[in-house]
Amino acid sequence: MYEFITDKNKVVHAALYVLKRVGKADYHKVFKILYFAEQFHLKLYGRPLTGDAYQAMQFGPVPSFLYDVFKAAEKGISPFDEATSRSGLFAVTREGKTPYVTALQNPDLDELSESDLEVLELSIAENKELKFDELVKKSHDAAWDKSEKNQDIEMSYIDIAQAAGISEEMLAYIGLQAENSSSKLI
Repeated sequence: MYEFITDKNKVVHAALYVLKRVGKADYHKVFKILYFAEQFHLKLYGRPLTGDAYQAMQFGPVPSFLYDVFKAAEKGISPFDEATSRSGLFAVTREGKTPYVTALQNPDLDELSESDLEVLELSIAENKELKFDELVKKSHDAAWDKSEKNQDIEMSYIDIAQAAGISEEMLAYIGLQAENSSSKLI
């Protein structure tokens, strides 16, 4: 499996950007908008947006580090110092059983490149109006299916890219980018 190093600052600033554009949203909406932005970035530029590890969960892909940050914002504590230190950027409230997150500050646009902003805008435009069930169905793509069938929790960026319909040449390029990024192939 190819791995990328998670850019934790980019993760939180991408989430802040999404929330500033869509307003208060449930975790699910934010996670799916970011997942599809990752796919756009892979397809257009040959590297992920954030490098966050996506977990194949029941209702679709979940970015692992961002989930830890949101849970730390909700509970006020996390076993992960890096998540706790960034959790103050978000407020989490519950409406029934559903947690909603709000940005407490504007994103630092210096943390996001022009290509990052481009794919975030594409994903927001394409996904912000979709309902929960529509996002579940859309995100249960070939990458999610493969992780489910293989009982792998962490989704492969190569599988995520393939689910986006990326060419073989771009897949090879993504593999090289992953190798250069992490110096670790599993």
